[in-house]
Amino acid sequence: MPFRALLATAASAVALAFVLVTAAPASAHDVLASTAPAADTTVGGDLDQVTLTFSEPPLAGLESGIVVSVTGPDGAEVGAGSVDVDGSTLRTAADLTAAGSYTVTWRSVSVDGHPISGSYRFTSTGAPTTTPTPTATGPTETPSAGTPTPSATAGAGAGATSATAGSSGPGATPWVLGGIAVVVAAALVAVLLVARRRTTPDDD
Repeated sequence: MPFRALLATAASAVALAFVLVTAAPASAHDVLASTAPAADTTVGGDLDQVTLTFSEPPLAGLESGIVVSVTGPDGAEVGAGSVDVDGSTLRTAADLTAAGSYTVTWRSVSVDGHPISGSYRFTSTGAPTTTPTPTATGPTETPSAGTPTPSATAGAGAGATSATAGSSGPGATPWVLGGIAVVVAAALVAVLLVARRRTTPDDD
């Protein structure tokens, strides 16, 4: 084979190899690198979001095509619906308080423009149980023997009042009797004087 023909064939082979090498990475799709919760794991119900991290950020400008759906044990949607895109990481809020198996279904757009999707499962133990905190109670105060109770104090006051009333009654009686005696004596004196005046002219 002529030298020029060999050279042309070699140049064509090099060009084809270069095209294949440079085209392969461009046509490769992004892949799901990690998730939280991870597939086939068990988490607590206090977790409130699902996170997916890809090998490359999704194609810019096509965020509307990104979907992360989380369904609970009864098949109902428990995810917030909205997806937060942070570089190559996608996050969505989710209510995982019900115990059971959850399914995450996702869809994104690879950097080469092709849609990629997938799903996986994990299990939640349900809402954490809380132990009620015992209420602190102070010691009950018991009235001491030397402290009178309100009823005893009231009774003592009533007794004191009765005693005062009783003592004031007999003490006032001599004054009343004395006043009556004075009035009677004055009346007798007046009667005697009148009688004496009437008898004095008869003696003359």
